[in-house]
Amino acid sequence: MSRDIAIQVKDVSFDYPDGHEVLKGVNCTIRAGEKVALIGPNGAGKSTFMSLLNGVAMATKGQVMIGGQVVAKDNLKQIRRKVGIVFQDPDDQLFCPTVFDDVAFGPLNLGLPKGEIEARVTEALDTVGLTGFEERSSFHLSFGERKRLALATVLSYQPDILVFDEPSTNMDPLNRRKLIHWLAQSDKTILLCTHDLDIALDVCDRCLMLSDGVFVADGPASDILYNRALLEENHLELPLALMTHELLHEKLSTGQMDAEHKRIIATFLHAHRHSHGPDGHEHVHIHFHPHEHEHMHHDVANEHIHESIKIPLDEELEHSHNHTDHDHSATKK
Repeated sequence: MSRDIAIQVKDVSFDYPDGHEVLKGVNCTIRAGEKVALIGPNGAGKSTFMSLLNGVAMATKGQVMIGGQVVAKDNLKQIRRKVGIVFQDPDDQLFCPTVFDDVAFGPLNLGLPKGEIEARVTEALDTVGLTGFEERSSFHLSFGERKRLALATVLSYQPDILVFDEPSTNMDPLNRRKLIHWLAQSDKTILLCTHDLDIALDVCDRCLMLSDGVFVADGPASDILYNRALLEENHLELPLALMTHELLHEKLSTGQMDAEHKRIIATFLHAHRHSHGPDGHEHVHIHFHPHEHEHMHHDVANEHIHESIKIPLDEELEHSHNHTDHDHSATKK
């Protein structure tokens, strides 16, 4: 996978017309193929940062570069071919009479031939699970279906970089899991702007934490999302999966349950660190499987490796692992 620079932000500030400073000289570099979570409290500047990446807003000071090209008013068409933003509210992106027309809009504006447009629409709808919806009205779909359709409208013009604003908001559990699966498997550069730290934990190998207009942390997702003190200092909480794991670990340690319940929890609940893709991307993932010993692991030697049982959520999401890249790491207390 190419490790060329996809996004480079140099000394960027952004002020509102009333003089309020939203971003205060921020810097970051995101390489091609990285999956990065942009997290932080409300009002931190996350949405503003996201909007700078394809020229929805323009930096007051500094430079934003996409694939080495500076974002400027005279090249926004080229920039927006490279950066696709999937907004929190899908209705901000849907305006055509049918699903087909909405998904075809981007390729049509690229001047592609009819056959190529139809092929891209078919592929995008298949990717988001909306095959067969082509002639339906976009506005008669459920909210979750419209969220997936909004993603398809971006996928159809095949940008190099995908930026998501709260991608899991109001999604039902199955479609949320399908989205996580697709994001984890994608080879595109992905930036998730989200308060859902569980999806960040599942998908991203890196976190950028923005607070009061500056980056206060930038590092491996496994380090930042496990750091209770850092999260709470910035008005965030541990991902729910880790909070649950921590609570059960505490109950096991303090003996606040009978022996049978201890055995059940110690047998089935485990936190795993998984490697994915050619770049060895790791993320922590909670799942359940039989386990023959009643303790939770912290640091485990390489020889402590055992098979997990596949747990199919559905046929598309049957969970299989490369066991040579699979070891255990328990939630930190």
